[in-house]
Amino acid sequence: MKHVFAFLLLTVGCATSLQPHATSQESLVGRGPWSEVPAVEMPTGDTTLPISLLQDVADALLKRPGAKACDPVTGRPIVGLSTEYCSTFYVAGDRDSLSWRVTEPIKGNHEACNPFFAVRDADYPAAQVWVVGYVHNHPCGTTPSSNDLGTWPTDAFDPYVAMAEVRLVPGNPAPASYKNIPIEMASALVAELQDGTRIILRYFPTGEIQQWSPAKAGWVPLGFCSPSSTSSRVRTPQCSEPPRLLRE
Repeated sequence: MKHVFAFLLLTVGCATSLQPHATSQESLVGRGPWSEVPAVEMPTGDTTLPISLLQDVADALLKRPGAKACDPVTGRPIVGLSTEYCSTFYVAGDRDSLSWRVTEPIKGNHEACNPFFAVRDADYPAAQVWVVGYVHNHPCGTTPSSNDLGTWPTDAFDPYVAMAEVRLVPGNPAPASYKNIPIEMASALVAELQDGTRIILRYFPTGEIQQWSPAKAGWVPLGFCSPSSTSSRVRTPQCSEPPRLLRE
């Protein structure tokens, strides 16, 4: 299957901080599956990240030191205390038996973390592992940054790309599919606000951002955003309309 990608080079953003000269050899290799997060077997009724996996990831990430630390006055992360953690989502198995999995997390700082760009799974060889996207926490519950929206796996395992015109997972070594149904790329962001409200977002390489609504038991679209251009001094993404988090 031929995938067409539109690449935008990014130099700004906060949550996932990347270097333009990163290569697959230099990238960290994540170990999976993470023992604290159970794998989710296909089928899930959806070809992208299932909410059950995201809820388990949120539970595991947000109990880590500093993952929820936010200055209540400024609404900004606290240097030396607030901490972002990154993991990588992937699917593993064969085309008739796949499972959603996540790597053990890596610790960042108060405003950034670098996700794993390749995965070594304990149960499957590299030929049966497909990186789907990334997940991290925002201590202050903000929406995705420019770098968040621009970080996606590619055929060459080069994460330093931006938006894609399609959602399908690129081939590594061949496009991922489950019983001839293509698997979609999606990343996620999790947070817990001062009042205890849990925020779970998933976003796609097309720029669409969705938030899980416990009240509706479904995903609610928040709009479409793209990373700021390289010539822009604005760190926030360019959006069809400012995404407003649900308060339930």
